[in-house]
Amino acid sequence: MDSNLHLEEYIDFNKYWQVLKRRWVPATATFAGIVALSVAAALASEKVYEAEAQLQIRPDRTSAILNINGDPDGLKGLTQDKDPLETEAKIFQSRPVIEKLIKELDLKSDSGKPLTYKNVKSSLKADPVLGTDILQITYDNPDPDIAVAVVQRAVELYSEDYASFTRSGNVRAKDYVKKELPKAEKSVREAEENLRLFQNRNRTANLNEETTATIGSISAVENEIDQVKAQLQDVDARYSRLKSQLGMTWQEASAVSSLSQSVGVQSTLEQLQKVKLALAQKGNVLSDSSPQIISLKEEQADLTALLKQQVASTLGSQQSLASSVNVLSLGELKQAQLANYAELGLQKEGLDQRLASLQNTYTAYQKRSDNFPQLQEQQRQLQRKVTAAQSAYEGLLSKSKELDVLPSDIDKVRVVANAAILEDPVNPSGKIIVAAGAMMGVLFGMALAFLLDLKDNTIKNTQEVENMFAYPLHGIVPNIDLPGRNDRQPQLPGSATPANLNLPQKQKLASEVSMMPLKEAYQNIQVNLKLLDADARKKVIAITSSVPQEGKSSVSANLAVARSECGQKILLVDADMRRPTQHHIWEISNQVGLIDILRREVQWEDAIQNTMPNLDVLTAGSIPNNPVALLDSPTMREFIDSVSKHYDQIIFDTPPINGIADTKIIGKLIDGFLFVVRPGVADYGSASAAKKTLDSTRQKVLGVIVNGADMSREPDYYNSYYYAEKSNK
Repeated sequence: MDSNLHLEEYIDFNKYWQVLKRRWVPATATFAGIVALSVAAALASEKVYEAEAQLQIRPDRTSAILNINGDPDGLKGLTQDKDPLETEAKIFQSRPVIEKLIKELDLKSDSGKPLTYKNVKSSLKADPVLGTDILQITYDNPDPDIAVAVVQRAVELYSEDYASFTRSGNVRAKDYVKKELPKAEKSVREAEENLRLFQNRNRTANLNEETTATIGSISAVENEIDQVKAQLQDVDARYSRLKSQLGMTWQEASAVSSLSQSVGVQSTLEQLQKVKLALAQKGNVLSDSSPQIISLKEEQADLTALLKQQVASTLGSQQSLASSVNVLSLGELKQAQLANYAELGLQKEGLDQRLASLQNTYTAYQKRSDNFPQLQEQQRQLQRKVTAAQSAYEGLLSKSKELDVLPSDIDKVRVVANAAILEDPVNPSGKIIVAAGAMMGVLFGMALAFLLDLKDNTIKNTQEVENMFAYPLHGIVPNIDLPGRNDRQPQLPGSATPANLNLPQKQKLASEVSMMPLKEAYQNIQVNLKLLDADARKKVIAITSSVPQEGKSSVSANLAVARSECGQKILLVDADMRRPTQHHIWEISNQVGLIDILRREVQWEDAIQNTMPNLDVLTAGSIPNNPVALLDSPTMREFIDSVSKHYDQIIFDTPPINGIADTKIIGKLIDGFLFVVRPGVADYGSASAAKKTLDSTRQKVLGVIVNGADMSREPDYYNSYYYAEKSNK
């Protein structure tokens, strides 16, 4: 909200004030009624006295001592998560305490009947004092002696019950602890036994240390496996190379290497080689039957048998591995390769066995390591059970010692202040009751005023008229139905005849000097019309409204008088052929009028009647059966054109525009409408319908005239009583 703007621009206080001014009668009646009731209540009320006492309630240590797992039923009276004093306050107001109080004090009502629990509870209060362990007890009663007696006895009954309950609680607490201690001790033993059996069954004296050691062993075995694999990779590379070169297994190479290193085998092989060489040489010369050939063959056979014996003696069961190898043909390099090959073969076999053994060890360690989480969880559960059992046992043992030393004769309730009556009555004084009634009267009166105003659908004042219509406001005609005036609104000065005082519409013509505000209102309207458009003359105008009883006929007559007094020649035509009125206002004949002119039965010059200087009146004439056909005839246009040449202005008094076609037809022939709205008569529905009709038929509307406005209910900026005040001076 802009700080430079006034609050009235957001909240229309004047509107609310106008509502209160309009509805002051029901609002005042409501206010007076409520004030009267409050005065009666103040006179009928009797003084009520309040007795008060204060108790200090020490906490019950028995409940605190037994704040352990497995509390016995009924021992923990005051819970830790709530205010103990609130519980004690409810106990103080419990039915047993109050019923015993009623019986002992023989409390009765004014009629002599015993008071009920509900009656006493509503007056007996027990409220904790915030931030303390004090409980404040109060009781209200017209008799101060009864109030003191009730509070005093209530305190005594509560103290006795509290002491009895506390003593019985101590006894039950000791019995409970005595009964639970053996059970807790047995639970500890069972939990410890289960843990020991688990450790023995799984050989886990200290599972955490074993887990750490197993993880270290797995890491060491992994490192050793990596080393063996590296060695095996190196040996296997050399072994494969020699195997491809020698074309034998390492076992064969080992056997051949052993034979090449045997002196006996080498000597026998050399002799056998020489015999075979001699036999080959002699066989080329000698025949197979020659003694030399036979001797050489026998020697060859003997050496061959000796060689087999020596090989068998050297190789044992592996002699078949070297049968295909000529040991004598092997050179020193070949023998060295065979020896190296045989050694690599032995190393490879040893490394393979070592690797297999390490992998088996790793698998065993890994399997045990996988079981550790489950074993640890089981051990933790068993350990928690042991800890919980030990904690419960130690807690019970500690509580038993505390209960043994707890004194049983200490009074937990101490009377801080005995029952006493307060100095002043607690019920409101008569002045306060009347003041409260006055405030309620104001509120309810205002509420009723606004409610009635909301239900009233009529237009209330000029401001609402301006908000409703977008047409210019040309004037406000005040209501002169004031006390002492006998509901008369005389003609303006110079009018020929007095106003008819018995009209249901209360049409009024201002004529007396004392009615200057009314005269000035119409003078203001005619000036506004004159200044409306200096370039375009509004010579022919019509006066209409949304509903009957809004005073359009009296406005037409008074406006005609005002224009004639300014020296203009005016013709006032009563075009309301359904409820003609002008002949009643002017008390003139209605035998001949507009209807007769439109029927061409008479000339307009013969039908008009002069009522005052510069003002002629043409009445409606006899009521026709078809006014629409007459108004929509060419004769109507000819009539208007003819009279326009002889008069400065022609004013038509037309029917209300809602539901009647006459006014719409006349609107096509004139220069514009003046729309009359009477606050309190026109409602929003009819006014809105009239506005839609004017807009939809494209009628020319010159502006709005507010008729019969109660200036005392108008906003301040619409009020102007200059002439009225001047005339009273």
